[in-house]
Amino acid sequence: MKKKLCVALAVAASYSCNAVPVDFSGCFNDSTLRLDYVFSGVGAPSVDASVSLSELSAQPGWYGRRGNLKKLPLAGNGRLTVRSLDGDTIFRTSFSSIFSEWLALGDSCGRAFEHTVLMPYPKEKAEVSLSLYDSRGEVIASNSFMFSPDDILIKRKGGKRVLPHRYIHKGGDPARAIDIAILAEGYRPEEMDSFYRHAETAVNEMLSYEPYRSFADRLNFVAVESPSDDSGVSIPRFGDWKSTAFSSHFSTFYSDRYLTTERIFAMNDALEGIPYEHIIVLANTDEYGGAGIFNSYILASARNEHFKPVVVHEFGHS
Repeated sequence: MKKKLCVALAVAASYSCNAVPVDFSGCFNDSTLRLDYVFSGVGAPSVDASVSLSELSAQPGWYGRRGNLKKLPLAGNGRLTVRSLDGDTIFRTSFSSIFSEWLALGDSCGRAFEHTVLMPYPKEKAEVSLSLYDSRGEVIASNSFMFSPDDILIKRKGGKRVLPHRYIHKGGDPARAIDIAILAEGYRPEEMDSFYRHAETAVNEMLSYEPYRSFADRLNFVAVESPSDDSGVSIPRFGDWKSTAFSSHFSTFYSDRYLTTERIFAMNDALEGIPYEHIIVLANTDEYGGAGIFNSYILASARNEHFKPVVVHEFGHS
């Protein structure tokens, strides 16, 4: 009986500790720490994956959540956990990646993929850990490092080369609203008027659906001019390769309609100095296709007749 009581008290104490909310202003500065990773490995059946930290950078303003910092939005197949030096969890987030999908499909040739995670900038030293999981919820790769807020090798970004942009819909203060950036893919500089029209169409369509319609005052959509050398995007099955801002292409993993990009660092670079949490990429093509990757990005054809519902569908799954 005494043993059971001790176990019950220990569990209760653990729950109580985990239930204590994190004081955002006590633990974090009002700025963003950007973590650039490289995921690499060999796919199924002999999965061998690794996670490497590529670069740290910082920019003014934090535009993610300031409450429920220890709760995961969804499970995802990747998770980031930040712990203070005394071992308390102060921030968690989850995501999915095209790398995990590639691992599951199986490929005996090793490959590497970029991935970026955004988190609030800790005021004190902290342990940052990222883990990737398989379909059974088991860890297949991880990386941990000790973050120091005064590390001189953390790049300072955010104010030197802000791309031209326009708010399509502004529901509230970026610090309190959900900030969604819309990037142009396959639009030459002279086509940016078309890009803004397509962005407006996408936003209006999203706000016509629930729950976006009811929470329009908590959503911000900003369209960002990210010009390409060529008009349109790459369609490999036609041998049509373009030079575009984010090198997106159809036929990802040999699926004709699967439109993705692996240039995750370039997408985040294009948004320096602009408030954002989530990314929508509009592709200047009438070829049908798209992709939605949880907490990473969505990509949709912007001229196809099914364009509007595709944007809503992919955003809802990302």
